[in-house]
Amino acid sequence: MSIHYDQNYSKKKISEILFEIQSCIRTGRYTIAINSNRQENLDFIREYNISSKKQIQILLRIRPEDFCHSLQNTRGDHYER
Repeated sequence: MSIHYDQNYSKKKISEILFEIQSCIRTGRYTIAINSNRQENLDFIREYNISSKKQIQILLRIRPEDFCHSLQNTRGDHYER
C-alpha cells in the first residue's frame, strides 16, 4: 500500500468525520470535485449516469464500516478536504 494511504483511525474518529461530512451534505455545503485533477470522479459519474440526487443518496448511505483508508492529498489541492 502507498505511503500516502492511512488506515490508523479509530471507529469513533471515522464516525465523527463521517458525521461532519454528511452534515455538510444535508445542508448543501459540499462539492464533488470534477475538475481536471478529479477526472476519475467525472468518468464514474458519466459512466453510471449518476444524477446529483443519486450522488447525495450514495454519500448519505456511507457508514463507518465502509471505511478502508484515507489518501493524503499530495497534489496541492488544499481547499479540498
